[in-house]
Amino acid sequence: MTASFLASSVIVLVVVHLIATLLGAGSITVAEWQYFRALMDGRIDAGERAHLNALFFSLRYALVLMVLADVVLSVALYALPGAPAITLTAPYWLEMVLTILLIGASWLRFHGRIPFWAGSAIAFTGWWYLAGLDLGFLPVAGFGSAFVGFIVSVALIAVLFRYARFLVRARVEHQNA
Repeated sequence: MTASFLASSVIVLVVVHLIATLLGAGSITVAEWQYFRALMDGRIDAGERAHLNALFFSLRYALVLMVLADVVLSVALYALPGAPAITLTAPYWLEMVLTILLIGASWLRFHGRIPFWAGSAIAFTGWWYLAGLDLGFLPVAGFGSAFVGFIVSVALIAVLFRYARFLVRARVEHQNA
């Protein structure tokens, strides 16, 4: 392969990776919003459940696309002469760990091994951290500090989502009274 083809491929793969990440972050945001809207009447009906399932399909699609783009991008960068060794950087490893956490949390949540609030907070925070990394809005000085920041962010999002669920339940109880 020629260097120009590889360089062009790297650009395309970076764009595909960014699109997949933004699709995931957007889908998880819409999914959470729709979940709270669905709870407003006290239950999730069949139409709301179908809509949420479609959103979660887009999350799985985004995750698979992002992982495939990462793998091919790593190979292309390895083969490209003079390319930076991104696999030796803290942001790369943070992204890989977050991807593994998203896969693991999704699997655990699907099989009922972790509470909904934990899976929801991990997924929401993880996708937005990935988007922040890809867009350059999340500076990473070191892996450890960035990962601690992620854990703190998951805890904050979990508290915010818990409070939002409390408000929705209080509104439903008030309407039913």
